[in-house]
Amino acid sequence: MIEAVFQDHLGFLALAIAATLAAGALGYAVAARRTGRVQAVFYGLWASSTVGPVLLTGWSGGGTEALTRRCTVNPAVTDVFTGPQGQLNVLLFVPFGLFAVLATRRPLPGIAAGLLFIATVETAQATVPFVSRLCDTDDMVTNAVGVLAGAAVGALVLRRFSYGTPLARTVVRRAAATGAALSLLVAVTWAVVIDPVRAVLPTLEHPASGRQVRALDTALGEAFGDAYPVGEAELHDNVDGPDTVTATLPGGGLAELTWPDREKLTVRLPSTVEGEEPRAHRVPGADRPVGTAREARQVATRFARDYAPWALRDSEVTVRPVGAVGADDPGLGWEVEWRRWKDGVLMPMRLDVRIEPSGRLTGLTARHVADPELPPATVGADAAWRELEAHHGLEPGQGTREEPVLLAERWGEEWRVHWRVAVRDGEVLRSATVDATTGELRDAAESPADDPPPDL
Repeated sequence: MIEAVFQDHLGFLALAIAATLAAGALGYAVAARRTGRVQAVFYGLWASSTVGPVLLTGWSGGGTEALTRRCTVNPAVTDVFTGPQGQLNVLLFVPFGLFAVLATRRPLPGIAAGLLFIATVETAQATVPFVSRLCDTDDMVTNAVGVLAGAAVGALVLRRFSYGTPLARTVVRRAAATGAALSLLVAVTWAVVIDPVRAVLPTLEHPASGRQVRALDTALGEAFGDAYPVGEAELHDNVDGPDTVTATLPGGGLAELTWPDREKLTVRLPSTVEGEEPRAHRVPGADRPVGTAREARQVATRFARDYAPWALRDSEVTVRPVGAVGADDPGLGWEVEWRRWKDGVLMPMRLDVRIEPSGRLTGLTARHVADPELPPATVGADAAWRELEAHHGLEPGQGTREEPVLLAERWGEEWRVHWRVAVRDGEVLRSATVDATTGELRDAAESPADDPPPDL
């Protein structure tokens, strides 16, 4: 946040400093009429420490920011303190907590004022058009720690030094009533207006255990025999999803197995380069190059019969070119995909096999999952579209709709039926997942319109 405000905006920085100093002078002048000089100085510093953060957090950098009505929620609360940005955000609010306590000579009201101030600032960032940006819980947490740290120092100072008089109880009661009303307004705004969006957390890597390496090696052996042995691997802690055991394969390529369910295996092998020894997998019994989608399907089916007969039962097959630039260009080959539908719902089973023009296999995605028991789908596609349009602020029928898909997905520990809907609106692809039983909207997102759609 601080970097975004200061960078290349020296004019604004000068104005912010001037306004902060002016607020301090005004706060001192008003307080000096009713309190001693020392306490009036603290009131002036408190005013400055209020105006400064308001200017820093409320200015949009000279741009025209759209109204987001969103706030990013980061469940990894402590991670923000490890970086300089989080540490600077702590320091930004230490003066507020310190001078609020020193000015009022009442620690608890000073802390309450600071926490309510932070909540109000973040709420404004999500809901007020000209400051609509950067609302996230990382700022709330770091700023709150700053207020508490400053208040703690202020409380220690009060124990050592005596000056002025504490804020009158009648003033405290009036301030508490005003604060309660403002707190209620903030709470209602969060409940009705603001959409909390879970942050995408970084992937953490650790050396895989022997058991995890053996699991990946076994999965590769079932698919390719002893062609790609694995001796070591990394465990990727995806925090917000299943972990994955990942290894680089001999001769190049990558293999990945979800953990601990071992449910999904993904393999990418190097494409064959003329004049070099092939490193892609030769499917037994398929020794000739392929030049058409039909031939690629035949090779992929030969592989699937041996490796994944579970994917062939009651499934539909599609073949699509990969990287082709013309009708006669084979590109990188063909992706052969098996999907199973049941009562109009796409089941979680997946099998994707990529065959290059040489006839070798360069890619595999296999997810062996039995068809789950699902709740009834009582919410139609029209209702899903309305949820998407309401969430993204679209007019009915605005943009170009993608074909909606009804599919089975895990949500927490249970299987649900979801609508996957998306609209291409100008240069933006707006998408959402809607529970087809409850109508609850989940996983709304925006991305560039030319990005490929998510895999199904």
